[in-house]
Amino acid sequence: MVFAPSTAVVPVSKRINPPGFKLVQGTCYSVIVGCLLAGFMTKTDASLEVLSDMDCVIEPSALIELGSAVPGLIAESYFDRSDYVNAGVVVARLESSVERVSLAIAEQVADSSTSVDLRRITAKFGNRTRARNEKMLKTASVSRQVMDQVTTEAKIAELQVAQEREAKILAELEVERASASLNRREIRSPFSGTITERYKTTGEYVDNDPIYQVAQLDPLNVEVIIPIDYLGTVETGMSAQISLDVPGFEDKVLEAMVRRIDSVADAASATYGVRLTLDNPEMTIPSGVRCQVDFFAS
Repeated sequence: MVFAPSTAVVPVSKRINPPGFKLVQGTCYSVIVGCLLAGFMTKTDASLEVLSDMDCVIEPSALIELGSAVPGLIAESYFDRSDYVNAGVVVARLESSVERVSLAIAEQVADSSTSVDLRRITAKFGNRTRARNEKMLKTASVSRQVMDQVTTEAKIAELQVAQEREAKILAELEVERASASLNRREIRSPFSGTITERYKTTGEYVDNDPIYQVAQLDPLNVEVIIPIDYLGTVETGMSAQISLDVPGFEDKVLEAMVRRIDSVADAASATYGVRLTLDNPEMTIPSGVRCQVDFFAS
C-alpha cells in the first residue's frame, strides 16, 4: 500500500521525532542536516597544506669565483678550503711594492706645506710694499710706473698662493689614487661565507683567473621544480617545511619561505621553478643536499 504525503501541518509539540531527531528547547535538529552544514563550515586550522613531499635541493644563496681586479703575482694567500671568511676581509694580496712606494711619495707631497707658506709670505710682503708705495705716490715720491709694477707683483703673489693651494688639493687626490691602486691589489671577500675552492696560491701569477670560490651559507636557497598544473598554488611569502634525509637531521623540520617564483616555465618538462629562503645563522644546515618540502598557505 502506498501512502500519499500529507500536507497537514502538525504542531511541533505533537510531532513524533523520527530516528536522528531530538527536541531541545522546542527546536528540531537533524543529525543529517547538521552533517551537511558542517561540510560547508570554514576550517579553523591556522594553515592549509597545499603541496607536500616535493623534491628540492638546498644550495648556497651565492657562489662566486673571487679574482683580482688587476693582473699580478700572488704575494700572500691567507685562507684555504673550508675556511670561513667575514665580509671585507683580505683573503690574498698581490705583489705591490711599487704601489706602496707611490703611495708614500704622494702622502709626503700632500703633507708638505712649505710651498704654500712660502707663497703666503711673498704675498704679504707684496701687500705691504704696495701699501707703502701708495702713500709715497700721494707725495709724488714714486712714479706711477713703479706703483703699477708693485701692484702687479702683489697680485701675482696672491695668485701664486691660490695656485699652491690648488696644487695641494691635487696632491691629496694623488694620495687617494695611489691608495686605490694599492687596494686593487688586495683581494677581499664581498660577503661572509666559506671558501669552497682555492685555485691559486702564493707565488702564482693571475690574470683574469679566479683565486678562490666563496659560498654564502646564510641564508640558504631551496630550489624546487613544480609541475605547471600547480601554477598559482604556490605564492610569494608562503611558508614551507623542509626535511633533510641526512645524518643528524632525520627528525628535524626546518622553516623556509617562498621568495622567488619563475615567470617563465619550462615547456619541455611542463614545470616551473620556485626558490625559498632558509635561514642558517649557526651554519649547521648543510648545502648541496637533497630535501623534501611541504608548502603551507596561511
